[in-house]
Amino acid sequence: MKKFTLILEQNEYSDVLDDIKNMIESTIDKSGGEYKQFLESFVKNPEDVKIEGLINDDDVFDFYQKYRNQVDKILNDVKFFQTSPDELNVIGLYDYMISGTNRSLEEFVKLLLEEGAS
Repeated sequence: MKKFTLILEQNEYSDVLDDIKNMIESTIDKSGGEYKQFLESFVKNPEDVKIEGLINDDDVFDFYQKYRNQVDKILNDVKFFQTSPDELNVIGLYDYMISGTNRSLEEFVKLLLEEGAS
């Protein structure tokens, strides 16, 4: 059942996953490393491991605008919207959106990691 669910999620998120995968591969090409190890490092410490093209808040905002339906869906799935801005230590809508988009990236990278494991 888990494998079936993963297949459905991958199809639903295929565009965003492909884009993130390409950005990660570009990051690895520039700084070295191995793909699976990068994914694992990102999942463990997303604040310190950066993906080329998603470093600046402006880039994260553009990513949200491009994939807002997928971002919102995955954030709903992990119940992100039940977390208040105070709990996230953010002030303002823009910062909340950036925080949420970064949280969605963690979930998308987890899907890429699961994809490699299956």
